Amino acid sequence: MAANIDRFRAANVSVLAVSQAKPAVLAMFLRHSPQPFSVVCDPERIAYRAFGLERTSWLSFLNPVTLWQYLTLVVRGGKVRVPYKGEDVLQLGGDFILDRTGKVVFEYRSRTATDRPTIAALLAATAAIGYR
Repeated sequence: MAANIDRFRAANVSVLAVSQAKPAVLAMFLRHSPQPFSVVCDPERIAYRAFGLERTSWLSFLNPVTLWQYLTLVVRGGKVRVPYKGEDVLQLGGDFILDRTGKVVFEYRSRTATDRPTIAALLAATAAIGYR
């Protein structure tokens, strides 16, 4: 998301990331890896439940697509990070676009740990509701 923040700003869209990290852990992460958008913590995962985000099973990490994505990350020099204390690695994420009234106009609930919508799909959804 960070690499594409200018595209969202050009579309007049604000980005907010919600992390399940505890405040101190999130603050440490942001000191080492500042983000060009707002990041808030939700260690109790209240927002995750409110948006209907589910947990997965350990078996989902054996999904060939998920394994391929992690392998590709490592081959390209990326690192698979160690979960921080208290992190629920089975908690799935999602991407949502809300209009100016707070109504959800786009929703994408991840089916695996690496399942995300494309940036193009997110930008298309913002264009469809007239955020340009």
